[in-house]
Amino acid sequence: MFIKKLPGIFLSLLFLLSVSVCFANDGAFRTAGNQLIPMYETDITVKKEILTINRSGSGKASITVYYEFFNPKATKELEVGFEAVSPYGDVTVQPVNGQHPYITKFTVNMNEEAIPFKVAIVSDSLYYRNGKFKSKTLAQALKESDENDVVDFFYVYHFKALFRPGINIIKHTYTVDLSTSVIEHYTLKYILTAAGRWANRQIDDFTLQINMGGLQDIWITNTFFSNISEWQLPETVKGIHLKKNKKDKGITDTSQFVVRNGTLTFQKLNFKPVGELYIESYTNWFYYGFQDEKMRDDYFNCKRDRLPFSIEDQDYIKKPSDELSKRILKNLPFARRGYIFKSPELQSYFERQRWYKKDETYQPVLAGLTQKEQAWLNRL
Repeated sequence: MFIKKLPGIFLSLLFLLSVSVCFANDGAFRTAGNQLIPMYETDITVKKEILTINRSGSGKASITVYYEFFNPKATKELEVGFEAVSPYGDVTVQPVNGQHPYITKFTVNMNEEAIPFKVAIVSDSLYYRNGKFKSKTLAQALKESDENDVVDFFYVYHFKALFRPGINIIKHTYTVDLSTSVIEHYTLKYILTAAGRWANRQIDDFTLQINMGGLQDIWITNTFFSNISEWQLPETVKGIHLKKNKKDKGITDTSQFVVRNGTLTFQKLNFKPVGELYIESYTNWFYYGFQDEKMRDDYFNCKRDRLPFSIEDQDYIKKPSDELSKRILKNLPFARRGYIFKSPELQSYFERQRWYKKDETYQPVLAGLTQKEQAWLNRL
């Protein structure tokens, strides 16, 4: 398989293609997740954070963040904020009801009490001075977004937090629309480094939990971790480490997670992130884009072509070129679940797929497949 033979070149091409998509306006960057941050210097520290990301539906993710902050002194009130960059590309850039157009259901709860919040629309990175926000009016933001495809402002969701002495718990939730492009089913960026703005410049006890749904193929760039072994993976997930080309200074290694079902978990004590979280799910078109033009036609040929794992790619698989190729397609859903085939031809083909992982306990049952898979099989 091409990726297996040339992982360094593949990651280089991946980087270049991703950049070209962003600048060619062939994608839709909607928003990024972010940490809660203090609006000014403070002696309050982050003792614990549990960041949970769950994909809800095909185009959204629900984010829940649990914090334990420690206040070493007397009760104090602090302005706390959440920054959200504006969308760009094939998107709506106008604010909706004065808020980010792709962030909904934003809530804050502190010490078991709901906390009201406001949203400031700002352009200056030094937007909070002397207890006041230097912000645009909604009318100014709407006018700018009506006249431009790319806007020069971002959003700050902010609230007043009363920190008692000792441990204080803040839990906040929100839903984001995932970004997309011609090479990605979905992508999500989450800012981790902003945690360094609290007094301890780290998160003493950090946990990240990611569940993007079943039958997914997701990639996470090794920006805040070094090796895939740092993740806790259930038996239903296969992790693959993709090394960069040593000559490429501007990119880093990437980890691929082939997920039948289950949650990816990353835990770290004294966590000082030096990079952000990038979750990406690539389209089958992306893989075909690296294929030699002579190999491109309107058919799937098992002697030549790979098959994707992700159910997101299922409808883009080409018609089989021969009877063996058709048999392989009809057995793809069972191979995803690790079935060990009695047919040497089928077993040999699926063992050549990077994502294949045997499950000796799995027995194929048509009714156990998703409705989407069953409908796809009926169309073959």
